[in-house]
Amino acid sequence: MSGSLLPGYWYVVAESRELTCDSLLSRQVLDVWIACYRDAQGNAVIAEDRCLHRCARLSNGKVRDGELTCGYHGWVYGEAGKVIAIPGEGGAAAATKRNLQAKAFSTREQDGYVYVCLQPGAQTPATAFVLPRPEASGWRHLRLQNRFRNSMVNCVENYIDVPHTAYVHHGVFRKPRQQQIQVSVSRSKGHVRVQYLGETMNLGSFAWFLNPKGGEIEHEDNFYAPNVTSVHYRLPRGYSYIITSQSVPVSDMETLVYTDISYYFGRWTALAGWITRRQAQTVINQDIDILNQQAEVIEKYGENFFTTAPDIIHSLTSEIITALQQGTTPAELPDQKKEVRFWV
Repeated sequence: MSGSLLPGYWYVVAESRELTCDSLLSRQVLDVWIACYRDAQGNAVIAEDRCLHRCARLSNGKVRDGELTCGYHGWVYGEAGKVIAIPGEGGAAAATKRNLQAKAFSTREQDGYVYVCLQPGAQTPATAFVLPRPEASGWRHLRLQNRFRNSMVNCVENYIDVPHTAYVHHGVFRKPRQQQIQVSVSRSKGHVRVQYLGETMNLGSFAWFLNPKGGEIEHEDNFYAPNVTSVHYRLPRGYSYIITSQSVPVSDMETLVYTDISYYFGRWTALAGWITRRQAQTVINQDIDILNQQAEVIEKYGENFFTTAPDIIHSLTSEIITALQQGTTPAELPDQKKEVRFWV
């Protein structure tokens, strides 16, 4: 397990719909190989991807009716990774006598996701992050999965970084207009909240629809330690959308990101699904390209960043993650509140 990552927190391993009593998923979280399946009762089982017998990959086996059969010698695993049959010694009776169990990890299931915690400890939250999904009439939701060849920290930084949007997403989402924005940044107990004031019309190719009169936009970004960002836009016409990203560290320099988008566009909401999905994926693809490029430069020259005024947001989030890696709890970090301004 990579020492620079945080095994004591909850990470998404799959969408609930992906995991059935007849499916077997291979995943990697924090450099740990895991096999995911459901037992006969429908409970998610997340086990180390290693058969106890001769070290074959369990994820190369088969699952039927909630029982995982290893593809090498047919050992069968059931509830909580317990060995329930050893064919070479006669089957179930031999398994009962030996009383073996694969290394299984703590799981949670909520909001349509299956979560894993590889190493529960004093800092481990009782539940995984609860998605902000408005249930008011008219709201719609969609979900995306994407893989980045960069670190969890750099992915998190990107999702709450406004200045890059005018260049990486030029025309799709913002353009360089040199509009001054006032920013209020606060940090408390592992949560960073960023409020943007003064932005009006810079919403890219759909500004004519989202904010045709150029009214002031309510824009708030949030970071929740160690790997969740949530961005909320409230527009003058009563339209609103929330983008929540959960960055799952596959390894030090690979991150799988699950993105949930909730949106309300008045009477147009029901018709906006395919456009919203297409625009969101376009923006994410552009982020994948720039973050993969960033990773290549980091691998060649090292991660030496120069910090400017807008980067106070990233400094506060990075301080939280570094403190967690060193064993400090978020509550031990001093609260911070900053007022800054920058131009987009």
